[in-house]
Amino acid sequence: MLKYTLRVQAFTALAANLTSGLVAVGDYQPAAVDDAQNPTQVIIYTTTGTASALRVAQRHLNLVHARLAYTSPGFVGRTAADIVYAKARARAETLTPGQREEESLHAFHTEDDGLRMDALFDVRQERGEIDI
Repeated sequence: MLKYTLRVQAFTALAANLTSGLVAVGDYQPAAVDDAQNPTQVIIYTTTGTASALRVAQRHLNLVHARLAYTSPGFVGRTAADIVYAKARARAETLTPGQREEESLHAFHTEDDGLRMDALFDVRQERGEIDI
């Protein structure tokens, strides 16, 4: 498994100056940024190479931006992904715990579906409906 560290500018992962190194499979961690309000780097673990790391990094940055836009309106400009996340989050908050659990079992096929699942996960986590 490889650990990639990518530089970030304006919530965009930059391929230039990325670093990578081998790590044990057991050392895997979820994608993470150094600062959720103004990220300058993102760390990704993957077995599928640089192109995959860039895609995962950008997806994670889109989620970090969407969460920030949702929790701190006006702090960042809104993007299409932010709107998808906010709508999904508002919908998830209207569902019962059982309905949220059922929704969480659905597969996702598009980037928007991924953001919708992230919004659902955030609501379930905040309400103590899942253990991590």
